[in-house]
Amino acid sequence: MTQQSPALYIFIVTIVTTVFTINVANVKCKAGFENVGQWCFSFYLVGKSLSDSIEICTKAGGNMVLIDEYRKIEMLRKHMKEKGLIHKLTVQNREALIKSYQEIRELTTYQENYCNTYKTNRLLKPAEEFYIPNAKLPVNFNGNGRARLTTPSGFFIAKSPIPSAGYGAWTKTRVRKYTVLGEYEGEEHKIEGNSPYSWVIYEDKKKEKRHFIDASSPAKSNWLRYINCARNVWEENVYSFVCDNLVFYMTTKEVEPNTEFLTWYGRNDGLMLGITKLHPASELDLNSTFYIRLSYMPQDFKKNDLKYHQNWFSNKHDIKENKIQYGILDSYHDGAWKIQRENNYTYYTGEDGFSVPFVCEHQPLDVK
Repeated sequence: MTQQSPALYIFIVTIVTTVFTINVANVKCKAGFENVGQWCFSFYLVGKSLSDSIEICTKAGGNMVLIDEYRKIEMLRKHMKEKGLIHKLTVQNREALIKSYQEIRELTTYQENYCNTYKTNRLLKPAEEFYIPNAKLPVNFNGNGRARLTTPSGFFIAKSPIPSAGYGAWTKTRVRKYTVLGEYEGEEHKIEGNSPYSWVIYEDKKKEKRHFIDASSPAKSNWLRYINCARNVWEENVYSFVCDNLVFYMTTKEVEPNTEFLTWYGRNDGLMLGITKLHPASELDLNSTFYIRLSYMPQDFKKNDLKYHQNWFSNKHDIKENKIQYGILDSYHDGAWKIQRENNYTYYTGEDGFSVPFVCEHQPLDVK
């Protein structure tokens, strides 16, 4: 997770620990909005994505909450508690997200057990007992055709339907979950390149020593080079992992016939492709914490820090100037509130995004 700026840290701590005296003023609000203290809010308990939340607030004649006063947040929290709204702040598809996160943990455990077994027995048993071996190469063949020729029986290389992906690796038959498809082969070197076919191997825990396995050359690699990058968890059916300074590809689910194998390429390549793989349960407590979206914060790509709204109109301006938005969530757990950042979780939630209840705000029409 991106490290929060000192401003955000101070902001969060202040909100959690400071108690304010609230001066309630009667104000006039638009239809559909409630008068809460000196502000006008509208609470939506049916979860929506960040983009949908912004759109709904705009259509209602307001915007998401302008986080410009600490006492505003205190008043919002007090109002939700008094109205009994806290326990209605439910994350949509919560059970499915919890299940998918559990599957990630199970996969990691299986991979660790496999790796331990491999390192213990690799010199005692033939390779085919650990993974599907390459097809045997003919005596005479075109060097550039080596990678395709290593494709084992039951698999084939064909055009991928993913835009600009080129060729992909496919299966003719059903493949069981946790099948290790093989070892990723390529040239080993110490110099980092820009090849999307290159995996980095760290040789020590501090990640100071490393080398690369580069499969950019079809003459010096195998068929696994054709496995393309998955765009979401539903496409992903292969898990790539490092064991004993080697890269292995293993299926994460049962793969049906005539299905393309797809794996996650890693954070750097994902960013180049415009894909972020981040599970909400890795940052948020989906089991016992309640969430409501208050606002959003655009990212400043040049400085890699966060912008905060300084006036009412700045957030509307930022929508046009920034393509990526991060949500601002208020969370409630065991009597305590905490502001948290909402990252991009669409790899696991789908394009609909992370759906939680949210609040809209508009400027009071006039003071009575």
